[in-house]
Amino acid sequence: MMDAHMALDVLNEMLNESGFDFDNPNPKLAWDVFKEFSNIKVDVSDDALLFQCGEYDHTGETLFHFELVRQFSFEVDEEYDHMEQLRLTIYYKPNEELKGLDKTVWTYDYNSKDEFFNELEKIDSIRIPLEKYVPFAAETDQEEI
Repeated sequence: MMDAHMALDVLNEMLNESGFDFDNPNPKLAWDVFKEFSNIKVDVSDDALLFQCGEYDHTGETLFHFELVRQFSFEVDEEYDHMEQLRLTIYYKPNEELKGLDKTVWTYDYNSKDEFFNELEKIDSIRIPLEKYVPFAAETDQEEI
């Protein structure tokens, strides 16, 4: 079982071993690695997955963000303590087609991670960025929310 504080290092190692290039990202490869990463058990009270995409201006420039998120909830003495989110974000230059793809989907809405990923792969918010557009950068981070 993985310690949650090592999760970012584990994801980055898996991405690097797969040949993923953060400066020239292959979104299909990132998707596959993240799916594999999501199956590693983590020592937390709750482990959820989130997919979100849309245009955001977090950096001073409006970009289309394609984000794969793993959210960890922590307890101390069986009481909620805090949450952390680990994000793999892939950046695209915005355009009219991507602008209409805003989406937020949680694993809480599905019976299993497999069902979550299978259903996501059917929606335009996943398929169009993965299949039709070339991203220009990617990054990972993990922080308390």
